[in-house]
Amino acid sequence: MMGRIARALSWRWPRILALTALLLGGVTIANVMLHSRSSEHELSRSRLNELNMLLHEESSLQWKTLSKGNTPVRVARELGAIRGRERTILDELDASSALRTQVTGYHTALDAELGLLGVGKTTEALVLEQQQTDPAFVALAAELEELGKAETTAAKLAKHIADMTLMLAMGAAVAGMGVLLFRFEREHRISQRATEEMLQQQQIALDTLTEHEALVRHQALHDPLTGLPNRRALSELLAADSRPALLLVDLDNFKPVNDRLGHAAGDDLLIQVSRRLLGTTRIEDTVIRLGGDEFAVVIHDGDQIAAIHVAERIVKTIGEPFDIGHAAVSIGASVGVAVASASADGDQLLREADEAMYRVKQASKGGYGIFV
Repeated sequence: MMGRIARALSWRWPRILALTALLLGGVTIANVMLHSRSSEHELSRSRLNELNMLLHEESSLQWKTLSKGNTPVRVARELGAIRGRERTILDELDASSALRTQVTGYHTALDAELGLLGVGKTTEALVLEQQQTDPAFVALAAELEELGKAETTAAKLAKHIADMTLMLAMGAAVAGMGVLLFRFEREHRISQRATEEMLQQQQIALDTLTEHEALVRHQALHDPLTGLPNRRALSELLAADSRPALLLVDLDNFKPVNDRLGHAAGDDLLIQVSRRLLGTTRIEDTVIRLGGDEFAVVIHDGDQIAAIHVAERIVKTIGEPFDIGHAAVSIGASVGVAVASASADGDQLLREADEAMYRVKQASKGGYGIFV
């Protein structure tokens, strides 16, 4: 039974494809023909507009006849060129005899008027213009306008029919193919959907695990208040860098501010201090919060001169007042500087920087010292 169904479907598939191809081919040909017809109507409308402009230009020749410097020969030459182009347009339009008759009648009246103007009979020319030339011109212009509207309407109709035919044919083709695919591939889609859902769930689980691991690692290596790396991250940095310079920064007079303004103000002050420390270091250096009011700066591949420059900037920028709760708060910074030797490890470098910083604190606070 299943074999007979499969054979029947295998024959039906190419038939439907062939019918669809024929349908689309026929519609494409019809669409091209209709668009071509629309273009022809647009071209005819353009020619009618050009003919109308030429007739307007002809009507202005009477004023050229009256103006100085325009001889009858020059006017006649211009008139001949215009009418030559008009005859070409009428031939291209395959104009009806009625339209040709109207054009000829207008030409006859205009020629008579120009002849009177040429011999100086202005009064008789004006009478002729009012009685024959103007009415003929108005009627001819109205006829051309109507013909132009008809061509525009025909062009729009042909284009609309072409577009609608193509849309309907494409819709029918898509619908037919959709129904066919739905019948043939229902079970396949169900199976594929189940597989995709399983893979998606697996990917979600992997992504969640990766995000969780990244979050846990970030939390383990960063201070939650300032977002800076913490003491654990400092150990990893010192172990990875062959010869870093280390600065230990201890804030002076932080505790009185924290006690007087409260812990929220103290936290705000620590956040602002971390931002200023980031502004005093190079992009490749690392600012670390060790805890409380203690910070560290790792200057990667730095020598003593670079470390001293950073220490000077830290002392200066931390010594400037902070805006805490709309009040100016002043603190200071004591900085200990240590530069790694060839044999020094991270713990030794940390002890040396701490000793240098302790000497500054004992001396006067607010400055920097170098371990020697």
